[in-house]
Amino acid sequence: MKILFPYMARWKAINWTRYHSILTELAEMGHEIYVLQPPPARSDETNFQEIDVVIPNNIRLSDIKIPPVFWKRNSPFDKLYKKGIYSLWCYSYARNIIEEKGIDVMLLYNIPQYLLVRSRSCKVVFDLADDYIDMLAKELGVFSNPLALGVASRLLNSMLGSADYVLAVSSVLAKDFWKGAIVIPNGVSPSKANKARLDPLNINIERPIVGFIGSFEYFIDFELILQTAANLSEVNFLLVGYGRSWAEVKNRALALGLKNVFFTGGVKHADVFRYINEMDLCLNVFKKMPVSHAACPMKVFEYMIMGKPVISTRLQEIENMNMKSITFADNLTEMISAIQYLINNPSERRKLGQLGQSIVLEKYTWRKIAEQFVDAVSS
Repeated sequence: MKILFPYMARWKAINWTRYHSILTELAEMGHEIYVLQPPPARSDETNFQEIDVVIPNNIRLSDIKIPPVFWKRNSPFDKLYKKGIYSLWCYSYARNIIEEKGIDVMLLYNIPQYLLVRSRSCKVVFDLADDYIDMLAKELGVFSNPLALGVASRLLNSMLGSADYVLAVSSVLAKDFWKGAIVIPNGVSPSKANKARLDPLNINIERPIVGFIGSFEYFIDFELILQTAANLSEVNFLLVGYGRSWAEVKNRALALGLKNVFFTGGVKHADVFRYINEMDLCLNVFKKMPVSHAACPMKVFEYMIMGKPVISTRLQEIENMNMKSITFADNLTEMISAIQYLINNPSERRKLGQLGQSIVLEKYTWRKIAEQFVDAVSS
């Protein structure tokens, strides 16, 4: 199968997404993957901060050439503007590649790709990966209004109705946006986990270590993490990742005088597992909002494949998945209690870690997810 993926970020960026994992697995299974990507950009977003990444032979990258006068222009809503202008320029490139390469499937995943879904010379798959309407409201900030969100909602519904196949990363998204969507969750790579165990970091931080990995964005409850750290001075907290809120969170930790909170900044995705290997237990802490409840966080599977117990806020999709290895905590009191209990009970940590590991190996490896994708778009 030949798959075209118009990506709205740089493929070699720090931010490793579900599309990197699924398409890499598909490439290793023998499918041909053609990725379109925007030009490089100066941005605090991890989507544009590039690192060295090994790409399988079956994945071919093509940069869309956008005149600098349009691409480098500063905009009050720069993230939204760049997605829109890139998608406009992408349209003719996509049509040409579909014809020249004999593309079988085009994979789309966001509202700015509205024009692309109209390309009917190949199958179109739309993947619901987030609550795009709630995310748009957050990006617009004080300028968010019912008219703009209503237009975005109608465009999204039109795209879903025009697509040959609709996938969703969570049952919450399928229920809220397109009841006929095929739920294909996120997953994890056991091989990356195995390599991490053979090549430990041996970081110079005393245990016990409570860890977090992921993007530093508005939907993560960093205040809960920092207040927990302030109340547990005997426990070290390792925060791995980067994003638009990184400087704000680090400055907040400094303001609170927290000597037990450590920041790594952005790291390669393969190194994420090496950091998790150093943790005693791991956090999946989101603010309660629609985009959070609809999420299927990759970090949960990455924690679990490394055999680490997970403490999570109660999110609809996480609860729907009914994974018995997860401990829930929604507020400061519950979080402190959960951490203290697991730190003081190593046998319980091992039990929950082993249970979580067995769950992901049975159902949530990227190879199994990629096979589900093939089955879905071949039906």
